[in-house]
Parts: sequence; C-alpha cells; structure tokens
Amino acid sequence: MSASEEMTENLIAQVNELQALQSVYPTELVVADYGVLADINEYIERQDRDLPRWLEYSISIPLNGENIELLVNLPTNYPKQQPEIYARGSCLDRTQQCLLNKELIAVVKAQELGDPCIYTLISWLQDNAETYFKASTCNQAGKHTGDANKSDTGAQAPVIFSRYWIYSHHIYSKFKRRDVANLAKVNSITGFCLAGKPGIICMEGSLEDCDYCWQKIKIMNWHKILIKLMEKEEDCNDVDKMRKFLDFQEVTFPTTERHNDMGQLLKYLTDHDCQHAFKELFGIEGKFSKLSD
Repeated sequence: MSASEEMTENLIAQVNELQALQSVYPTELVVADYGVLADINEYIERQDRDLPRWLEYSISIPLNGENIELLVNLPTNYPKQQPEIYARGSCLDRTQQCLLNKELIAVVKAQELGDPCIYTLISWLQDNAETYFKASTCNQAGKHTGDANKSDTGAQAPVIFSRYWIYSHHIYSKFKRRDVANLAKVNSITGFCLAGKPGIICMEGSLEDCDYCWQKIKIMNWHKILIKLMEKEEDCNDVDKMRKFLDFQEVTFPTTERHNDMGQLLKYLTDHDCQHAFKELFGIEGKFSKLSD
C-alpha cells in the first residue's frame, strides 16, 4: 500500500467514526471547523491535494445530571497514530481533572493502533468519571474551609511575580487556543499564545496564577509541551509594573509551509523587550539580518 493510499484509508476511518458518533450525539458533538472536514473529503477523492489539517471536534457527554466535555484532535494518520484528547467539566476541580486526564491518556495508550477508539474513550468516561466528580466535591469543600481559615488568621503569602515561557511542538487546536485565552483572562494573566508550529505560550502575573494556568494547560495532551524559561521576582510590590504585555493575545506569523516565521517572532519579542527569551526557547541567538532574509 502506498503512503497516499494509507493516508486515504486513515482519513476514511476518521470520517466514518465521526459520522457514527454524530448519529449518537447529534447535538452534543461540535466540529471545530467544517472546512477541515471538507478538505478531508476532497483529499479522499483526489490524493494530489495538500494534506488536510487535523480533524477536531468536541462531545458533551451527559453523566447523571452533570456534563463532561471530551475534546478530540486527530492526527492526519489516526487511527494508526494516537489521538490528542482532553476531558474537562465545570464540576471537576484542578486536582481531579488532572487525575482524570492522566488516567484517560493511559487508556488511549492501551488502545490498539489502527482501530478507531473515540467511542471506547467515551464509554470509559461514562463508567469512571463519576468517581472524580465525587472526589472534586470533597476537595472543593475542603478548599473552601481552608480558605476561610486562612482569612480568619489574616495570613497572606508574599506576592511573587513570574513569567512562564512555554514551548510546544505545535498549537493548532482551536479548542486549546480558546481555553488558553480564557484561562489567561479569568486569572489576570498577560502575555501571548503563538499559534502554529512551533507554538509558544508566554504567561505573566503572580506565581500562583501562572502555576495554576500551567497545571491546567499541561494536561491537555500535547504532542510536546514544556517550560523552557521561568522568570521570577520575589516580594513584588506591584505585579502590574513588572508586566511586558498589556493583555493576553493570540498571535501568529505563518509562512507558506504553515510554520511560524522566526524573524517576525523575534521582532515581536523585541518590541516587548523580551528578545532574551528567543535563545532560551530555540537554543540560538536571534538576529534580524539572518532570520529575516
């Protein structure tokens, strides 16, 4: 079987699985970009076209009065490559959501490559998610009690300003990009998310807020994601005065090959007095004259 024939076979399996899931979850399943689905169908008809982007969708799964959302991002050669998945629910606290996704990823890795597995993952969530819901309720009650006790004593931890520089192999997923932006907004984080390949997330704010967002981000099941640089300022009197960015934005500097233009990224960092991070992120000195040619 040629590479194009194998790719076509994988894409047909993706479309067939999607259609089967849509028949079971007609309103609960949301495709992120129907243009991608159209590109997949066109590639199936004619293999001389460019490879389509990854198919991405979400499924809201009702579970005993609660809902858990499964985010699905399929590599082009899925099911012969493992899917990127991430489960979340408003009733899950940070710890239990992390534990749930850790176990869910283990379930993914145990699946036989070559066989579609999304329905299997849904079934696993239906059988196991309630345990994490119950644990979250207990943890949240304990957390609230702890917060109340902390307020009573008047204890307050010193503020530490931090700036996280996070590197990812790529950031394509619309759901992940939306969630990163929402996390930043509700946690007073400034910085940016560089969508595309490679992907970069810069988060700045209090150490507590940045670490909370990082814990949420890193369990989203990435191809590769890690902190390349963490900057700190102890006993910070004014977090806002330490910020290099006014708000949190999504940026992208695409080339024709769907990679980001490193010269444009360096200019963006320099404009925000953050050019030092370029070497930490990529292991090379950034120079406009060489990168922009």
